[in-house]
Amino acid sequence: MFIFSIVLLLLSLSIFVDCREVSYTIDEENIVDYFLGKVAEDAKLLELLPTGDSSDVQYNILFSGNKDASWFSINDKTSALFASKSIDRDVICKYLTTCVLEFDVIAQSSGSGSFYHKVSVSVTVNDRNDNAPRFPNPVVRQIVSEASVPGAATPLMGAEDLDAGSNDIQAYRLLPEKVPFNLTAEYYANGRSQLQLIVTGKLDRETKNNYNLLILAVDGGQPAKTGTLSLSIEIGDINDNSPIFEKTMYNISIAEDVAPLTRVLTLSATDEDSGENGRVIYRLSDHQADSIHRTFKVEATTGELKVIKSLIEERRANYEIIVEASDNASNPLISQVPVFVTILDTQNTAPQVILNIFPSGGNSLEVFENAAIGTVLALISVKDPDSGPNGQVECAINDNNFSLKKYDDSAEYNVILNKSLDREKKSVHIVTITCSDAATPPLSVTTEFTVQVSDSNDNPPLFSQNIYETSVTENNPTPINIGQVQAQDADNTKNITYSIEFDDSNIYSQWFDIDSESGAIFLSHSLDRETSPEIELQIRAIDNGSPLLTGSAIFKISVADINDNKPVFQSKTFEYWVPENISVNTMIASLGVLDADAGLNGKFSISASSNDGYNSLPFMFLENGSIFTSEELDREKIDRYHIHLTAFDHGIPSLKSTVNLTIHLLDINDNPPVIQFPSSDTPYLEIPFTSTEDTVIMNIQATDEDEGENSRVNYILEGDNVTADMFSLHNETGQLSLSRDLGISDVGVLSFFIIARDNGEPPLEARRAFSIKISTQLTSSHRQAEEESVRYYAIAIAIGCVTVVLSAIIIFAICYVRRRDRHKADTSNGSVTSNSTLETDLSHSEIRMNGGYHKTYTQPSVAKAAWRPQREKQVSFKETTEVREKMNRSPREPEIVSDDVVIWEYGSEAGDSYYPYSDPYGSLQKPRQIPNLYSKNQIEWASDQEGVQWTPSSDVMI
Repeated sequence: MFIFSIVLLLLSLSIFVDCREVSYTIDEENIVDYFLGKVAEDAKLLELLPTGDSSDVQYNILFSGNKDASWFSINDKTSALFASKSIDRDVICKYLTTCVLEFDVIAQSSGSGSFYHKVSVSVTVNDRNDNAPRFPNPVVRQIVSEASVPGAATPLMGAEDLDAGSNDIQAYRLLPEKVPFNLTAEYYANGRSQLQLIVTGKLDRETKNNYNLLILAVDGGQPAKTGTLSLSIEIGDINDNSPIFEKTMYNISIAEDVAPLTRVLTLSATDEDSGENGRVIYRLSDHQADSIHRTFKVEATTGELKVIKSLIEERRANYEIIVEASDNASNPLISQVPVFVTILDTQNTAPQVILNIFPSGGNSLEVFENAAIGTVLALISVKDPDSGPNGQVECAINDNNFSLKKYDDSAEYNVILNKSLDREKKSVHIVTITCSDAATPPLSVTTEFTVQVSDSNDNPPLFSQNIYETSVTENNPTPINIGQVQAQDADNTKNITYSIEFDDSNIYSQWFDIDSESGAIFLSHSLDRETSPEIELQIRAIDNGSPLLTGSAIFKISVADINDNKPVFQSKTFEYWVPENISVNTMIASLGVLDADAGLNGKFSISASSNDGYNSLPFMFLENGSIFTSEELDREKIDRYHIHLTAFDHGIPSLKSTVNLTIHLLDINDNPPVIQFPSSDTPYLEIPFTSTEDTVIMNIQATDEDEGENSRVNYILEGDNVTADMFSLHNETGQLSLSRDLGISDVGVLSFFIIARDNGEPPLEARRAFSIKISTQLTSSHRQAEEESVRYYAIAIAIGCVTVVLSAIIIFAICYVRRRDRHKADTSNGSVTSNSTLETDLSHSEIRMNGGYHKTYTQPSVAKAAWRPQREKQVSFKETTEVREKMNRSPREPEIVSDDVVIWEYGSEAGDSYYPYSDPYGSLQKPRQIPNLYSKNQIEWASDQEGVQWTPSSDVMI
């Protein structure tokens, strides 16, 4: 009975070491924390519990040395297993048909029990059709010989689909279908495919020299995804032979200690084509693991396969290398061959030891003084790539408080608590594990970890406030203490360490600091409210327990504003165009003005003053920069305003900025023309019936205060008795003239309206009633009207005369002295030469002389019709008749000017006038009524009859 009790006791204290296996399936691109199952239930671990109570069991994943485990997490109480990340099968299992992630889960008692089991978990990641086929080159230009016979093939690079299985590429389609081509595909084991474009009909380049085709790669997903290749075929010659390796596969074995750059194999392939199409180039296929490219290389021209790094570092027993041979054509053909490499174990290497400490990993752990004997503290995994005795490994531990227990028949050991620990005697244990192989001499490796024996730390530090708040005025001096935080820890913790938590990119990490012991917070940077109006700091308080526990609080800093920013106009100058006569209180513009300060410091007003000297402006300037009219605008009074604006804030002291504003008033057609001539005092004009065609009757004049087209005036006559066959009016200059010669039948009064109309939209006009009296004689009223029409011209001429008086006096003096020195007189044909300015106006047919004048009468030797001296040559005379006019003033002695001119000078008074309507030569049977005006100082009368003697019959002076 006693022996039986002892056996039962040993069975209850023994460690249950058993390895269970569970499998799960998950689709790729899963959601985060996707639930897979409960490991304890699926592995039926609960059946192994002696008491059936699972509340004391804790579950952990072995992460160390297994990258597959990083994708998962487990609930240490319920054993619920989750995919903690979204898994992309196309990345982690690229080029693999099946994707299985494997890791181990440990179930052990967390209290005084000795329950312990390991569960091997495998998760199969199913492929989803989340990748469409992709061609390496979506656009390909291909040349196909027109001599190609049906069945000739042109190779094309196939598409690649990162998905696997049925979601991989299943078929290719060629569009359009009615072309002399077909498409076949050859699929390789590594997911690649080779397409062949097959000629199915006769090609005639002269009939059709190119084809634009579309190749679709269709996968097997539901729904299916497609990739496209735009294929442009130019009819020409093609490269139709791919390289061929000597063997369909190669098998080699090499020692693991082979030196880098050692040639291990020479591959050979031949191409039946010639030239560049037949030159073979070797390379490693891109569609294989990166470790292949890191370890091997193949010479492009010789086909030599070489090792480029130590094989011992890779720790692999074999490799499968895919070598490609391509020709050097513009669209190369590719052949592949697999090379299977077996690595021979020729050198002993030391074992590798992987330490997994529960539950947090690392090289240390905490064990409470009351931890149960038999508690599993760590897992030791031993790996040795050697074979035979070189790969047989045994491990030992240096501290008898702990022991190693081998895990089944594998090279794994559990580190178990062998004795109760006493913290008062020894608080820290340095545990060293040595693992040695059975080689001669043996190679060993050691690893160690620290066991901390301490009380349980289960209370984090707590701050006195969850949120601390303070205020700092911007542009503060530095450094400055801005506050203090304080935390308490309910555990037996002597010291609390304070810190500020910053992100890597947080600029505040250089501005703020905290005293780790007192919690005082210091600011070492001058703050700018406009940049950072409010700052939040995450304050951490860390106790010195194991594991470390942390408390946190928020420290808020409000930055108070000072007036350090003036209002800023968004432009150096402002210029606006505003139509006149717009309504009062109309907004015409909005100025961009900003002040970065806050409160009254950021509130601003705008004042305006005139740069043109105006005491007031017809505008209102609001605080938001808007400009409104305060009075009606009239461009005819003021056409633009130059304004000086000042924006000043309401801070103390106030800051300001200035800018110039120009407002242009746009003209609108708001002023009708004003007829200046004829005036309202001249209601009619009298002209003689003898007036001839093109005689200018008057010049109508009107003004318009507007500008541009609004001020351009057109003139119109309106009346039933005003006809175009009698009058001609120039609609722009206002010149009214006769369209024909008048006759006795036209005598009478013609009444009409003179209209002056501008070109605005809509046009404005002025009207004036006017009459033209056609009489049998030229009346004084006619002359009066004519004199009024030239009043404006006379004013302009008078101003011009004043400017040339001095020069005229000098010229006159010089000419007078020269004439006195001449001894011979010149003659000219009926000319009058004035010593002073001769004012003429052909529209009035009147000559006014403002001083004494000279006149000469000559008789030509040969009379001609409408005689006039030729300007290009001299005119000679046989005889010159001197004439003395009977006048109130006796003529002086004649002056000989040249061979052609003799001048008698009469001392006439200024203001004498000559009217050339009367003929000064009574002997002219057909006189010319209007003289020829050669220059301002010379006028000529000529007869239209030949052989006429020129004898003046009257004095031309009046």
